[in-house]
Amino acid sequence: MMKDKTNSVEKYVKAKKRVDDIKGFYFHVIKFVIITLLILIFKGRVLEIFIEKGVEDKNVLQWMELNILAIPIIWGLVLLVMGLRLFVFKTNILKSWEKRQIQKYLGEEK
Repeated sequence: MMKDKTNSVEKYVKAKKRVDDIKGFYFHVIKFVIITLLILIFKGRVLEIFIEKGVEDKNVLQWMELNILAIPIIWGLVLLVMGLRLFVFKTNILKSWEKRQIQKYLGEEK
């Protein structure tokens, strides 16, 4: 009886963590979309400001544009890896190590 209760609590905790991870991922995607849109909207204006201030070197302007665009590209790649890990490659390597460590420390307390 006690083992069944412990097992259901463990399942609930795992399910809650999974739901929290998915929810966190979706919030991250929403922030990514909003900030990427803002970056793309204001990219032209930022470059115009530098041109107005006297920056005429095309290499500098291209470098700035590349750096402005690199933010959403790198962030998007990180999101892709996070999504793949969360939804496709549900790796249990870290989870199994974590479970072994918990069992080890629970065994030491007895």
